Amino acid sequence: MKGKLFIAEDQPNFRKGLLKLVGKRATDWEVTGEAANGRDALIMMEKCVPDFLLTDIRMPHIDGLQLAEEIRKRGWLTKIVIVTGFKDFEYAQSAVKFGVLDFITKPCVESDILSVLDRIYAQLIEESQSQLLVEGWKRQHEDSELRAAIMGMPCSGEEVEVLLKRMKQCELHFLRIPTYFPLEKHYSAQDVPLLQFAFTNIAGEHLTKWFSGGFRLFPLNASEWALLVDRSASRMETSSSWLQILTDSIHHYLRLALECNGQGLCASMEELHAGYRRYCQEGERDHGSTNESLLNQTALYEKEKEIVTWLMSEDNSRLCRELQEQAIRISQLPPQTAKIEALLLAAAIQRLVQVQFPEWQMAVLPIEWDSVYKCATPEDVAAWLQRYLNEFLQSHNNWLASKNDNPVKQAIRFIEESYMGVCGLAEVAAHVHLNPSYFSNLFKKETGESVTGYIQNLRVQKAKLLLKSTDMKIFEISEATGFNDSNYFTHLFNKIAGVSPKEYRKQMAGQ
Repeated sequence: MKGKLFIAEDQPNFRKGLLKLVGKRATDWEVTGEAANGRDALIMMEKCVPDFLLTDIRMPHIDGLQLAEEIRKRGWLTKIVIVTGFKDFEYAQSAVKFGVLDFITKPCVESDILSVLDRIYAQLIEESQSQLLVEGWKRQHEDSELRAAIMGMPCSGEEVEVLLKRMKQCELHFLRIPTYFPLEKHYSAQDVPLLQFAFTNIAGEHLTKWFSGGFRLFPLNASEWALLVDRSASRMETSSSWLQILTDSIHHYLRLALECNGQGLCASMEELHAGYRRYCQEGERDHGSTNESLLNQTALYEKEKEIVTWLMSEDNSRLCRELQEQAIRISQLPPQTAKIEALLLAAAIQRLVQVQFPEWQMAVLPIEWDSVYKCATPEDVAAWLQRYLNEFLQSHNNWLASKNDNPVKQAIRFIEESYMGVCGLAEVAAHVHLNPSYFSNLFKKETGESVTGYIQNLRVQKAKLLLKSTDMKIFEISEATGFNDSNYFTHLFNKIAGVSPKEYRKQMAGQ
């Protein structure tokens, strides 16, 4: 990733000097424009909003302070650093209210500029990673609300209506894989998660091509997915037999059968749920009566409150004891009542985790509606429920253990295990369930260095080990130690180790 940098400076020689210094960070920054005054800078930046503005405070027409004010009025997220003479410093302090991050006092040395470039770039990387994480969480939450609306479970009606209105012509389909174990392939139970992942990726590629991103695909259970497509967003070249093409593609790549069931246009929550009920009836699944019981929001919220009471009890064993008693009670009910009670408890657990403990979401199993309807006896229902209880209790125990662990030590263990992949402040803070800003200060206070600095130093140390003990190519070592860009890896290695990776390998070979 390269940051977009704009330079506004009225002194030609100083501006050329800044451009030359930015060239030393060419792997990090791309200069998208330069101007000798604030007015021209503003006009040029409107065509391509930069990530970072380096500006003098004294310029003709519009000075640096006015330029910062105009940027904030437009709602741009551009980071601003002002270059100022000492006599202007008090005047420059007022720029803080316009989001100016720092000041460089003239005359300045090369290290002052390079330090600012490195620091702002590190911030951009961290914010980019955080944004991806937030977008992922938001997408999961929206899919959860749509799933609940389709299946007749409690959800935010207002939020669902907003999501539906994003699609001008929302069409509902259900996709189903009848079996993951076709005779022509020798798949095992361990292959199922990979097959599910492969299915969503293949389907996603096709749907993106056909509907330009105007679709939502999310699981209802292990073998069924709901698909919402915006027919108004379909491309001209999209074939009328697109579902058959998708079915053929899944069979070609995975040798799995795919069943597709269209329910027509849906513009409201009621129409979504009606489509789901028709789908269930067409498939001869008697989902109706039990799903109706889940529409009793009072019962669901009462069950949630009950679980929260057990969670917050000073007796840590109470939650396990109470849930096990619930399972025993359900095993002694008539079959149909047992199914209703088990689904109610499972839905309450799922909703509680989504709302109160979002960091547990990946640990909680999705509700497999078909499985509970196939249960012949109350004992079978209780056994079905026990899987959810065990997963929930395990997540709770892990949470209790993390509360008693030093978050910085926990974070260091996570970094040492995860440095090879996407691992930044956002991911580490999320792992220890702390606000990134608070955690950053806590980490710095306890270790003496920033989270980003710690990760960078660790990656460089691991790279040194590989350079010294293997014949791996530089770009291979870059990837193996968590760097997506080998040029950035070389730059950072040189910055920390004082020599390039190639030179370090030569030095080690000579010892």
